[in-house]
Amino acid sequence: MDISFSFVFTPEMAKRSYRACHPSAPVARWLPAVIYVVLGVLALAEALRSSPPDPVGLGVGCVVLLLGLGWPVFQARRIARLLRPFAEPATSRIVLTNAEYAAESPGRTMTREWATFKSVALVRGFWVLKIEAEGKVAFPADALDAPRTEVFRAAMREKGLLAGSKA
Repeated sequence: MDISFSFVFTPEMAKRSYRACHPSAPVARWLPAVIYVVLGVLALAEALRSSPPDPVGLGVGCVVLLLGLGWPVFQARRIARLLRPFAEPATSRIVLTNAEYAAESPGRTMTREWATFKSVALVRGFWVLKIEAEGKVAFPADALDAPRTEVFRAAMREKGLLAGSKA
């Protein structure tokens, strides 16, 4: 397999790529926030039940409540920081060979042997490649034409990497 292609990676495409790589990100953002808010409200209610109000319980309740309200903001900032290199449209080039995956974009180059990948799946219009220890990378499925897509699928099947596809 020798596939080489280029495409323009836009900020919107970077967001969609992040969503494809991390489909549970909204849960990780909102579930802890809801839990902290509920725990904070419960701690405040318990502290206010006594006469006079428990100052330690009020402090703990306020801190936990503020943590719950701030959690989504912290998560949004973390994601924005991850996507900052993709703030401007730029051309990316991907080269797929029998031995490795290589991606080049302005200021970044990544090369990995296929043995370091755990799986490859089509998720929300992106080919998501899960790397053993480092997370995931993705490229848009429509960057490959039909013949290249079939060659890519066959090569991934042959390597035992092709997982279930969700479009």
